Amino acid sequence: MKPRDFRIPVIGAAVLILILEIVSRSVPTDAVWVPMLETILTRLVGAVVFVPLIRRMGYRTLGRAQRHPDPLGTGVLAAAWIVALNNLPAVGFLTGNARVTAGGGVIALFAVECAAVGCFEELAFRGFLLPFCLERMRGRSRAVFRAALVSSLIFGAVHLVNLLSGASFGAVLMQIGYSFLIGGMCAAVLVASGSVWMCAAVHAVYNFCGTLLSRFGEGIRWDALTVALTVVLGLAAAVFLLWFLWNAEDRGSLTGKTE
Repeated sequence: MKPRDFRIPVIGAAVLILILEIVSRSVPTDAVWVPMLETILTRLVGAVVFVPLIRRMGYRTLGRAQRHPDPLGTGVLAAAWIVALNNLPAVGFLTGNARVTAGGGVIALFAVECAAVGCFEELAFRGFLLPFCLERMRGRSRAVFRAALVSSLIFGAVHLVNLLSGASFGAVLMQIGYSFLIGGMCAAVLVASGSVWMCAAVHAVYNFCGTLLSRFGEGIRWDALTVALTVVLGLAAAVFLLWFLWNAEDRGSLTGKTE
C-alpha cells in the first residue's frame, strides 16, 4: 500500500470515531442500560472497521500475546495489570466505606461496555495508529518511543470531543491527561506482548475498576491509603514503562516491515 493510499482510510476512521463518540453521548435517557447498550454497539462497529484496516496495512498486532515473553516483557505486563487492578477502590470496599448499589445484571452489562470500549480504542490507537506512526518514523532514533508518544498524545486529544456533550473543560482536561498516560502504558503492553488484545484487556479492566464506584456505587473513593498506594505504584510503573519504551527497538515486529 503506497503512502498516498493512507489518506482515505485514516480520514474515514477519524470521522467515524467522531461520529460514534457524538452519537453515543447525544441521546438522553432515564434507563441506565440504554446508554450502555448504545456505547457497546457503536464501539463494536468501530472495532469491526479497524480489524480489516489493520490487516490490509499488514500490521502484526492482531495475533495472540506471546505465551512466554522475555523477563522484561513480563515485567511490563505485570506493571500494567497492577496499575489497572489498583484502580479499583479495594480499601473502601474492604472497610465498608464504599459499596456497589447496582444489581448484578447492570454490573455485567457495564463490564461488557468496558470490554467494547477497550477493544475499539485499542484497535484504533494501538493496533492501527501506533504501528502507523512507527512506520513513518522508521530509521529515526528512539522510533518506538516517538511513535508511542505521538499516538498517546492523539489518543488524549481525541477526548476533547467530550466538550460537545457538555462536559466541563476541567473534567475534559483531566480526562485527556490520564488518557495520555494509559495510552503510553498500553503502548508498552503492545510492544511487550505483540498483541492488541492484551492492550484491550488491560484497558477494559482499568476502566471497569476506575469507574465502577462513581457510576454504580457510593462512598469514599480516595482514602489516604488508596491515594498513597496509587501514587507509589503509579510512579514506579510510569518510570519503568517509560524506560522500557525509551530503550525499545523497532525490528518490524509490529508493522510487519523491516528495513
